[in-house]
Amino acid sequence: MNTGAVSHISSTATTNTSLAAALTAVGIPLSAKPFLKIVGDGVRGERTMWFFEAQSPCGKFKTKELIAAWGDDAWHLANPEHPFAYIKCALSNREKLVDKVKQDVPLACVKRRGKIAFIPLDAPLQVQDMFMLKL
Repeated sequence: MNTGAVSHISSTATTNTSLAAALTAVGIPLSAKPFLKIVGDGVRGERTMWFFEAQSPCGKFKTKELIAAWGDDAWHLANPEHPFAYIKCALSNREKLVDKVKQDVPLACVKRRGKIAFIPLDAPLQVQDMFMLKL
């Protein structure tokens, strides 16, 4: 009887979805049971555990090696032209760009009498009133 329980965690598994995306980008296939959703026992909220085959079908990329390389700055410095290094860099840059956008204050677009003003949502009332008078 298959209860779906996991008694150990595979060395070809990760909870890092960016790492999981990078592994699939170099062609490493997900396992037959590709993921589990985990809750409880110190896990805050819900966590996804991704499971992978041991290597890419061509044999060029080994899952354990790339999982170890993911957090190893020395590996990335020693292998700057490796496809996995490029993928990690792109995903890291994406994360930084998303964080930057989240930190910025949105602008309210106000249209009046054929004019448009962009007013920061955190602008003091005095500034908002000044913009509204100009429209």
